Amino acid sequence: MNPRRQIGRQSRLGDPRVGDLRLLFGDLHNHSLLSDGRGNPDDAFRQLREAGLDVAALTDHASTPLERLAGLTLDDYPDAQALSIGRLAPRSIDDHAWKRTAKIADAYDVPGEFTALRGFEWTEPWLGHVNVWFSEEFLPVTTPGRICGLHDFLAEAETQALFGYNHPGREPGRFGDFEVPAPHPELARRMVALEVFNRTQDFLFEGYENGARSPIADCLDAGWRPGLIGCSDEHGRTYGLVGKGRTGLWSPAHTRAGVQEALLSRRTYATREVGLRLDATLDGVPMGSVLRTGRTATLEVDCASSSYLGDHAELQLLTGSRERADDGGIRVVHRSTARLGDVVQVTVPVPDDARWLVLRVADLDQPLGSPVPTEHPARGWALAYASPWFLA
Repeated sequence: MNPRRQIGRQSRLGDPRVGDLRLLFGDLHNHSLLSDGRGNPDDAFRQLREAGLDVAALTDHASTPLERLAGLTLDDYPDAQALSIGRLAPRSIDDHAWKRTAKIADAYDVPGEFTALRGFEWTEPWLGHVNVWFSEEFLPVTTPGRICGLHDFLAEAETQALFGYNHPGREPGRFGDFEVPAPHPELARRMVALEVFNRTQDFLFEGYENGARSPIADCLDAGWRPGLIGCSDEHGRTYGLVGKGRTGLWSPAHTRAGVQEALLSRRTYATREVGLRLDATLDGVPMGSVLRTGRTATLEVDCASSSYLGDHAELQLLTGSRERADDGGIRVVHRSTARLGDVVQVTVPVPDDARWLVLRVADLDQPLGSPVPTEHPARGWALAYASPWFLA
């Protein structure tokens, strides 16, 4: 990175709302020795701030209580393999750890300078892991093999909490096939985040080598409307390491309330690059919003990074694919070249059957880094993903 060139925190797009927002860099998923991490929670926020992050969260595991693990049976899981995975629950936080995390976060939270958040990661080893932020209490896994306990908790006990699905597709249960809970459809408004980067990994085609569709496509096709984020999911002693996932947030204020609003508005993007700025609109509609448009739209992109300034990247506009079996559930409806640091405008098609669109910014000189369908046009190393546009 060139330390003499700092990327601005103001978007240059025409959306009048952007003028009231500032860009914050965050890492919303980290662990400590309070669960299965090795890092001291008293060091975490200091290190994350020293790494240049503006927003950070400690989200230690809340998993199946140890006293319940031995009693798990096939009544809880669909088969013996799932049951064996379900018994691998990591060490969980308790009431003391939950209160300690709040105390540490409050000590490091400085409005206008650094936003420190307490959260927890609801951790079902077979089904999936879910981060919860802005809750008063935490919930261990009370319904092994099923996500309904968490959904009930969020709908009935923690009505202001936000949540997101972590490293999607890594766990075989895939969050109950990403189904939006019929008893609580209102939860879709508060499911604000889907990790497309976790640690150093790109999850766009996670599980493809085993015959699975893209978990990003499956989640969006199921009807959830999350923003896309990147997280380091740190379990070591050093926080804020370069090269791991992080999140850009276009926030109305550098405060907890501002971060909460940025997540609710889906004005987020995922990256692994330090200091990379990304903002994008379709026909003037910000990423993360509902789009009403015809067969074409004007895509406007503001992407810059001191590491790549002046370099060229490919803009790839993605949506879901339901007809082909060999594309991982992802199709590319537009590709064009952009010079990073410039504001780019291009006309793109909007397929009639598209339910969502995602902008991927890729460096074609580097491989994607994980299994990908042969000759798939969504190729190259992803520099960033913008939050989806959701088609009305």
